[in-house]
Amino acid sequence: MTETGRLSDKILGCIERHQRDLAEQQKLIDSTMNEMLEQRERFSAVARGIIESVIHPRMEELLRHFDNATITERHGDSDFHCVCAFSHTPRFPATVSFDICLLPGDNYTGLTARYNLEIRPMLMEYKRDEEKGFPLDSSDTAIGLWVEEKIVEFVDTYLRLETHPFYQKDNIVIDPVCGMQISSVAATSRVELTGHTFYFCSEACKEAFSKENKSSE
Repeated sequence: MTETGRLSDKILGCIERHQRDLAEQQKLIDSTMNEMLEQRERFSAVARGIIESVIHPRMEELLRHFDNATITERHGDSDFHCVCAFSHTPRFPATVSFDICLLPGDNYTGLTARYNLEIRPMLMEYKRDEEKGFPLDSSDTAIGLWVEEKIVEFVDTYLRLETHPFYQKDNIVIDPVCGMQISSVAATSRVELTGHTFYFCSEACKEAFSKENKSSE
């Protein structure tokens, strides 16, 4: 065999080893991808089930207490959202989005529950997001308790809009008896008199106002 023949055999040997290595790498890639796709499909099935049976019913309960809210669901390839949107009202003068979503954990072996809160305009400080990890096989009870905790935290934050001076600046009126500045939508009492509405911080101020106006008649 000539020297070039031996060299050719060596080159062919390199090429064959490389092709075998490529084939083994492809098998590993195929196996990994199949496993990942199976895990993603499993995560999607679990996440959809939790949205339907755990999160949505609790958001419906939140909705029952506010007549300016609606619920929507939106899902991507690996993110599943249940969103409660609150429209602007005189009592709550802001547009609010309260979103609880489910995301995959590491390599789809776990599940991350996350809440995001957006208040527009943003005129006060509040906690905008938080997340917690759960095993994919976690019981619905654990996730349900976390969701309930976040809903209660949200309600505490949302109710602040009713009395926050920056949000209520367009609703501020003055109690004619004590001179206190109060929100007209949060006033405990009011009186219609001579085509005007008078707002009061308490029943005591209302009674004093009514007594004074009766005596002046």
